[in-house]
Amino acid sequence: MIWTTTPETSRTVATGLAVLAWTVLSCFALRGLSLRPSVFIHNTAPEIRNDIRPEIHIPAPATPSGDDAPDNVHPLHKR
Repeated sequence: MIWTTTPETSRTVATGLAVLAWTVLSCFALRGLSLRPSVFIHNTAPEIRNDIRPEIHIPAPATPSGDDAPDNVHPLHKR
């Protein structure tokens, strides 16, 4: 429309200005031009505290009899 209605000597300038105006207006439209201030709401998850107490129970090995029995193995005392 701009190309056909503009005189032949200034068609390229008029078309360039139209494209520039279209680009600027499209940027505002796609950006969502608003005059209200931006509000940031930070939602954080509640802090959950888990008490993890790993307990490992290893039974004492069977005491071998004889001369090859180690002297540092003691049976566990149950309470």
